[in-house]
Amino acid sequence: MGQIYDETNTEPVLIRGRIRYKDFTPVRGAVVILEKISVVYNEELKEEKQQESYISHALTNCMGEFCFPVTDRNSSYKVKIFDNHHR
Repeated sequence: MGQIYDETNTEPVLIRGRIRYKDFTPVRGAVVILEKISVVYNEELKEEKQQESYISHALTNCMGEFCFPVTDRNSSYKVKIFDNHHR
């Protein structure tokens, strides 16, 4: 029997990634910020705007990898990356 989709399912998922330079060497120690994107409707202006809110941050490991556990599967997320080393 197949699993039924449930919007209230809060089983965590992982957002994983790897950061590399153009020459494919890993970016070590980069700051990675995870933000949640929400749509907010302004009644006065009658328009929708995207609002981003900070969720978490991490540093990349020696292989340039990062990982975030997320429990809200129905939301959209943005990942921002900042390289500290500027090689």
